[in-house]
Parts: sequence; C-alpha cells; structure tokens
Amino acid sequence: MERMDVITRVDEPTDWVSSLVVVMKKNGQLRVCLDPRDLNRAIKREHYQLPSRAEITAHFAGAKYFSKLDASSGFWQIQLDDESSKLCTFITPYGRYKFLRLPFGICSAPEVYHKIVHQLFAHIPGVNTMMDDVIVWGTTQQEHDDRLREVLSIVRKMNLKLNKDKCEFNVKKLTFIGDLISDQGVQPDPKKVSAILNIERPKCRKDVQRFLGMINYQGKFIPDLSTKSAALRHLLDKKNVWTWDHAQEDAWNQLKQALIQEPVLHFYDSKKPTKLSADASKDGIGAVLLQQYDQDWVPIAYASRSMTDAETRYAQIEKELLAITYACERFHQYIYGQQVEVETDHKPLIPLFVKSLGDCPLRIQRLLIRVQRYDLKVLYTPGKYMYTADTLSRAVDPKAELNAETEEDIRVYVNAIVKSMPVTSNKRNQIVEETKKDDQLQELLGIIRDGWPETKQQCPVRVREYWNIRSELSEADGIIFKGSKIVVPTTMRRFMLNKIHEGHLGIEKCKKRAREVIYWPRINTDITEMVQSCTSCLMYRPKQQAESLHPHDVPNRPWEKVAVDLFTLNNREYMVIVDYCSQFIEVCTMTSTSSKAVINHMKAVFARHGTPCELMSDNGPQFASQEFQSFAKEWDFHHTTSSPYYPQSNGLAENAVKIVKKLILKSQHRGQDIHRALQVYRSSPLACGKSPAELLYNRRLRSNLPMLDSLLDNQQVNTRSVRGRKEDHKVKQKERFDKHARDLSKLKPGDHVILQDMKTNTWSKRGIVRSVQDRNRSYQIETETGEIRRRNRRHLRPVPRQQQAESIPLPTQDDFELDDTAEATEQPASEESSTTSSTRTRSGRVIKPPDRLNL
Repeated sequence: MERMDVITRVDEPTDWVSSLVVVMKKNGQLRVCLDPRDLNRAIKREHYQLPSRAEITAHFAGAKYFSKLDASSGFWQIQLDDESSKLCTFITPYGRYKFLRLPFGICSAPEVYHKIVHQLFAHIPGVNTMMDDVIVWGTTQQEHDDRLREVLSIVRKMNLKLNKDKCEFNVKKLTFIGDLISDQGVQPDPKKVSAILNIERPKCRKDVQRFLGMINYQGKFIPDLSTKSAALRHLLDKKNVWTWDHAQEDAWNQLKQALIQEPVLHFYDSKKPTKLSADASKDGIGAVLLQQYDQDWVPIAYASRSMTDAETRYAQIEKELLAITYACERFHQYIYGQQVEVETDHKPLIPLFVKSLGDCPLRIQRLLIRVQRYDLKVLYTPGKYMYTADTLSRAVDPKAELNAETEEDIRVYVNAIVKSMPVTSNKRNQIVEETKKDDQLQELLGIIRDGWPETKQQCPVRVREYWNIRSELSEADGIIFKGSKIVVPTTMRRFMLNKIHEGHLGIEKCKKRAREVIYWPRINTDITEMVQSCTSCLMYRPKQQAESLHPHDVPNRPWEKVAVDLFTLNNREYMVIVDYCSQFIEVCTMTSTSSKAVINHMKAVFARHGTPCELMSDNGPQFASQEFQSFAKEWDFHHTTSSPYYPQSNGLAENAVKIVKKLILKSQHRGQDIHRALQVYRSSPLACGKSPAELLYNRRLRSNLPMLDSLLDNQQVNTRSVRGRKEDHKVKQKERFDKHARDLSKLKPGDHVILQDMKTNTWSKRGIVRSVQDRNRSYQIETETGEIRRRNRRHLRPVPRQQQAESIPLPTQDDFELDDTAEATEQPASEESSTTSSTRTRSGRVIKPPDRLNL
C-alpha cells in the first residue's frame, strides 16, 4: 500500500488517530483498514442526493443494448487533500500512517465517490451512474457503441480502474438498482421476490401462524384478505385435523402472489426513508427491505437463505449479525451511500456497533468490518413485530445460493487472529481439552450457541457471572473467547496466574498483561490477591505513603510541654530541650549520654524555667531506663515517647536539633561565640510576631543591637492572640501536607502484619497486633520470635488472609498497653530517633533490645 501511494508514514502531530484493523484475505494476503467509528461521528457529510429510480429508468424508453461498468477499489482512486489525509491517520506497531486515498469505512465516502463519478459522465447522453456502477444504453448498436467508447475514453483519461469480472458489455438485459432492464422495459428483478415465491410450505400449525402473521402485517394493502386466508385459518383450529388440500394450496399461492405485487410490494425510491429488517433462526436467515410510504413501512425486496453447516454452529448473536451483513450485501444497490435503519430483535447486538472492534468476538469483528462501508443505525425491535424477516428466516428459500464465500472469509479471519495470539499450539490444545472437562464452560458454550435468555434471572446460576459480557462471548475451535481474549478454564487459572506474575511485576502491569490475551470472571481480583500474597513482592515493596498530618496541640502557656533530643557533632555530645509554646531552645554540652548525665542537665534547665507538665522524647536507652522513669515520677511530669524509626512525631525537637547544628557549625567557621548565636536566635521574632524570649519571659532580651530602655520593660504578651496564630499556622500546614497524603487502613488486635526492616528497607518479619493507640497510630506487635516491638502504622502492612501465619497465637486479653504517645508531625525531621524501651512478654520474659533495633 505504501508503494502504491495509498498510505504514507506520518511523523508530525495529527488531530486524529484511528485504530488499525488487519484482515487476512483467502489468498493469505493482508488487507489494512482503519476503524473510523469515532471519526465518523465528527465528519460533516455532504448528503449528495442520489438519483431516484424514476429519474434513471425514465431514460430507458426504446433502449435495446446495454453495458454496465463496475469500478475496482473505487475509493482508492480518489486522492485526499492534506487536511483530510491527516484525519485518516491510523496507528500501527511500526508507527503512524495516513491514507493518501479515500479509505473504506468513512461515512461520507460513498456519496463523495458517487458525486465525483456522476460528474465525470453526466454530460454524456444515455449514461447514468449509481455509486460504483455506470450504465450505458442505446437504441441501436451504433449509438450504444459510440456512447461506450466515449465513456471508456474518460475512464482511460481519468485513470479509473474497472473490475473486469463485474463488468457487462453489450447485453440485451441486465440488473440495475434491483430492476431487470431490457428491450421490454423495466421489470422487477425476480431475485427480490424469490424468497417469497420459493418459501417453504407450512408443515404445522406454528408455521401457518407465522405465515399469517406476516400476511396480516401487510393486511391493509391486501384486498379481501379474510376470504383469501380462510382456508389457512381453518388449520389453526385445534378441533380440526391437519390436512393440506387444494383449498389450502390455493390460499397459499394467492397470498404469496399478493405479497409480491402492488400495492403490497413497491418500487424502490432513493428519496424515501429506507429500513432493513433482518432476522436469524436456528438454521436460516431472512431479510426484507422496507421504505416508508404515508407513515407505513412497505416491502421493496425480500431475501432469505439457509445457513451453511459451519454457520449453524455460530453463537446466536453472531447469527443475528450475519443476517444483517447478508441483508446489507444482498440489498447493496439500494442502501449504499445513505443512512439506513436496521431493526433486529437481538438487543445484545446493539452495543457492538459502538464498541471498539478489539472488544468484539472474533467472527463479529469480521462481520462488522464487512458492513463498515454502510451507514447503519441499528435499532431494537421486539421479535413479535418483525413478522416478515422472522417468517423468511424460518421458511427459507431452498433455491437460494449458500454464501460459502462469507463463511470462508470469516473462517480465515478467525484462524488468523487465533494463530497470531501469543499462545503455543500445545497450550492451545490443552485449553481446548480443559474446556471440554469444565462443566461451567460447557454450559456456557451451550448458551452461547443457543442464545441467552431475556433476563439474568432466567440464566442458569453457574453462568450468571458472564451475563454482563454476554455480547462479547463467542466460540472458535473449541475455545471460548471474550472478544479476542481466551476464556481460561477453571483448572488452568492458577497456572495462568503464575505465568502472569512470573516477572514479579506490580498489580496494574499484571492486569494489563492479562487483558491482552486471557479472561475469566473476577480475574482482576485474583491477580490482586496473587500479587499481594507473593512473598518476594511483599518483601521488596516500597515504603508506604505518608498519612495525613496530626499536629501537636498548641499548649496554653509556656513551658507546659517540652521536647528533648540528643545529637552528636564534631565528636561532641549535645542535648536540646525546646518549648512547644515559645520554641525557646536550651542547649546542653554533654560529657556522657547516660541516664544520670541527662537527668542532671535536665534538672538544671528545669530549675531555671520550671518543671513541664509533659516531656516528649524518642525511645533512646537514656529515656527508657528505670532511673529516668523514677526521675519523671519524682519531678512530677508525664513522659511520652514517639514510635521507633518515626522521628516525625517528635518533629519540634528534630527541627531544633537542625537549628542548633547550623548555629554551631557557622559560628565555628567564623570563629564566633555560639552563646551569642543562641542569644540572637532567642531574641529574633517568630512567624507569630514575637521572639521565643518574649513568649517565655514576657520581655525582650538585650542583645547585640541598640535598644531603648523602654523596650526592655516587662510587657504583657497576648497569649490568646499568639496561640490563635500558631493554631492557624498548623491548620494551613496540615492542609498543604494532606494534599499528598492518605490515611492507611486501621489495624486491630489480632491482625497479622508484616514489619518493615529499617536497615534493609524490606518487609521480612511477621507479627500480630497486640494493642493499638488510635490517636497516635502506634501499635504493639508480637513477632514470630515472641518479641514485642512498637511500630508506627506506616511501618506495618496487613498480611493477606491466605498468607496469615497460624503459628502466632491470637491475643486473648489486652496484655500490653501503649504509652500515651503523641504521634504527630510538627516539622520535617532528618535525625533518626532512638529505640524502644524494654518490654515484658505475655509469659513474663523481659526482652531488652539493643540501642538500635534493625528489623
């Protein structure tokens, strides 16, 4: 196609890109098409008026010699301008291409093509066109030949290629627009009434009812209908014995003749609304072409045929679309180039005309491609109102030719798709065998072939889970397909899950891999459970996302609540104590980090500022010792700790450590006094407008800047106003933080969890939740070895139920209680907190962890 200048590669951006459709021909070659359904909705059509039958046939008076020319691949002979060409861009595995010639499937293509062809020959007398057909006639042989030479000259000049096999030259009669044209004039084509003339004779009362239903539908146009149908209605009385005598035969023939003559049967008029009615029975297809006359739909042509042996095994939805395809191709000359309503009694068929081709069953894909050149509006009509099509599908014309070409075309397409799927022949055979053994799929297969019930409640319980996708299911070569995806038998689903997850990809990527080739009900749920229960994936999962902020409450007064933390800088140890209300920082240089040294320095600070009500720290051994607990009790303050490896909950202390470190490093670099730097910091205003010293002492500090004596006097700080500003700041901080945070699900005692190893960042140890502190998201976990460890919710993942360890006993009572720990984020922190304190197990055994717990 690229060598023929039909398509060309596109590198520049385009406003429209359609999907690629590849069809294999019977000779093994490929036909490239595009799926322009979305594009067709946006195209502005010209609505070029086609000539009416009367306009064309009026010129045939006296004509004796005829020729009919048929264009070959007519659309490809029309070149697109650059703007239209870009709209016909389609995507392929090798990049994007655009059509340089008019592609098939564009809704406006037939009328554009007819307009161009008609303008080429409109000036020649004795020549007329209808879509891709050109008819030439003459009253004498010479007149006909002269006109034909002129037409062929234009064909050669315009490089218009003809289909030799479909052209007819110098004949005495031919079929054009559904009529038989000859020197005798214009007569109806026998083919359009053969379905009625050759209809099978009724064999039972049901057949008679069906035939009379069709007759009654056109009853208003049949004079003396009750008299003509009396003999047949006599057979419907159950009191009468079934006998088919001369009276019934005469009535039968009279009614058939009534259906194929005026006023029941009308001539086609291209200016009137047109509708197709198509129906499929168990082994037959029926169709009727209708047009609207005075608010009534009257028949224009009839058609029916029996199905081939292979077609009888199609799913019912495939049979119904086959009937529509047969009707479109049978009445091609009537409907090509205009929008036509199509009525069907199979409601699941309606959505397929707006779905992507890739989501449709395989045979339906090919049938939809075949009708792509027609502008169809498919509507649902209950079967009881489709009298004619229903009757013709059940009493088919036995003389009608079977369309083996359509069957072969569909078979080749399905085989091409199946062979191109990434499934080996051995695995395909295994799927076929397991499908035969699967009772559920065998029951489903029967329903696919026989047709689905009207409601879900009427559907067998075992296959109800397929109800919502019933329009996408089909069968080919013993395998059930959902669109082009294989429905996997139950016995092979675990194997397929392992194959899907073989590369240990995430949930979404595994789902995307599976969506390309396989399907079964709840496959997404099974994939999710598979990935979530994979031990390797669980171990190397990334850390969990941040949860919403839980800020500390603003204290009512200074030094009510303080935070403490230790740090090392330049081989020296320091302790920082910061006030939650004033953010006043005390720095102590340590010679030792033992509990005794920490307590001594704290006593000195508390002696200056008073004893706080609450002290917040991490879980370092200095604060976890019995000596420190005795100190807290003696000095009457409440000691709370943050969760291990979660320094954000003691964020104020962590932030104070960063501030002091920077002050020390900068002062040492410039050779300045660190105490002067601390003085400057304490006397500098905060975001609330007051300095830490003012908030703590109700006065300013005299520092290195000149200051009036009046400014150093005691002042009354409006603590309520300052507190309000701080609370507003925390609210805004929480709003900003929570935009990128989401709370994790809460755990409860007895839940099985996996703990994050903070050293390797893997999720390798398991445990059971023993107690919970909801307010600060802190949990006590008993590990598989019996140790009790405290962790924040962010370092815990629930274990999928199918992987819960049975070796860890569930709690029978609340043996462990959490400290009243405030789990909140005050400021971003960079320093790691210390470890958990010693805890006692349910058996009474004391477990003293090392200074740092590395899970």
